[in-house]
Amino acid sequence: MRIGLLGGTFDPAHNGHAHVAHVAATRLGLDRVWWLVTPQNPLKPKATPLKERMASARAKARGRKHIVTDLESRLGLTFTVDTARRLQQIYPGVRFVLVMGADNMETFARWRRWPLLLQTLPAAIVSRPSAGARARFAPPFRRFAAARKRDGQSLFASKPPAWVFLTARFSPLSSTAIRSRTR
Repeated sequence: MRIGLLGGTFDPAHNGHAHVAHVAATRLGLDRVWWLVTPQNPLKPKATPLKERMASARAKARGRKHIVTDLESRLGLTFTVDTARRLQQIYPGVRFVLVMGADNMETFARWRRWPLLLQTLPAAIVSRPSAGARARFAPPFRRFAAARKRDGQSLFASKPPAWVFLTARFSPLSSTAIRSRTR
């Protein structure tokens, strides 16, 4: 089984998140995409309560393949690298892939133990209008430039580090912009 891990605050979830999940599921041939609603992103301001963010994510997740979960909260985990390693222990037969929008590349070097994360899971980065080409040249991905794959299928044929940049039509939505409009 192949499962994409789309982590986030989802404060609020929007169609851009659904777009990233759909592109990854389709292009990588994923059996499921788990929307991992984080208890609190350490790089962001205090989030709306988890219960509200879970409901927001459920409202945007498309189809039976998209599963919204508070697994990190239930496991007592905060950092993606710890979640990835724990999930590999719990589900040894599952092939997990980190899924993210390219706009995350701007802060990826600030994620806890990001080199270990890229050595633990393959990663699929979906293009976003706010990131574009500069995301592919972010320091973490320059460091692992030789690990870049040309297509999603070769991602699973390789041992991490391995990553792919998936270009797709853009979704201009962002949670930050939505929150600022509603204030």
